[in-house]
Amino acid sequence: MAYIDSHVHLDSWKFPNIQDAAGELNQQLIDADFEKAIVLHLEIQNWSVEAMSKVITDFDRIEAFVNVHPTNPKAAEILTKAIREQYFCGLKLHPRLQKFQPDEPEVIELCRHAGTLNIPVLLDAFPDGTGLMQGFNPLAYAALAKACPNTRFIWAHMGGHHVIDFMMLAKRLENVHFDCSYSLLYFRGSSIPQNMVYAMRSMRFERVFYGSDFPDRTIKESLNASIEVLDEFGVNDTQKERLLYGNFKEFMSW
Repeated sequence: MAYIDSHVHLDSWKFPNIQDAAGELNQQLIDADFEKAIVLHLEIQNWSVEAMSKVITDFDRIEAFVNVHPTNPKAAEILTKAIREQYFCGLKLHPRLQKFQPDEPEVIELCRHAGTLNIPVLLDAFPDGTGLMQGFNPLAYAALAKACPNTRFIWAHMGGHHVIDFMMLAKRLENVHFDCSYSLLYFRGSSIPQNMVYAMRSMRFERVFYGSDFPDRTIKESLNASIEVLDEFGVNDTQKERLLYGNFKEFMSW
């Protein structure tokens, strides 16, 4: 089986040089039979949009979403250039790290612009302690998606321990999708992985994508551990193929 990873980062802790970081990731993707992976550019990493753009052209298995701050007065301009000239294929937003709420007017405006560019928007939706203290609220994610009906959203990490709330909201929002990165393995030993598989099943294994959140673990370690969890809760081979490959390939029209 071939695979696609919808949620990875470059390892800036281990590799000061972006080309070295990308080379390590690309080789791990090759070794684990991954056809493609989406690298999520982050403004907090010391690598420019231009440097990330070169990674996209230099490494055949790497695609990328650009991280733009919604309150930047030039946000729409930066996003448009990234998509039309710098080879990015989506927008990455991180409410906790970038310190905004998903339903703020500037966020809605930028996400509507992403819709006009026909690109998806991935939002971090993992409520760690910091996020909770910042006012993490599933309804803010829903309000954003509802305000941008022509924009496709990926709620990353399936909302963590709020997965059932996020699932119920997604059932009313056809433009919302999930990736299961990080949460599926972070919460092992609790009821959350079972709840995540329940949510996948309730959504007929549609609109849900595999992600590793590399470099949290190696590409192969995350894949093997995730398959173990899916097997534990009775996910069959056809359903796994959709999660691990088919759904995201169709979503991106690759």
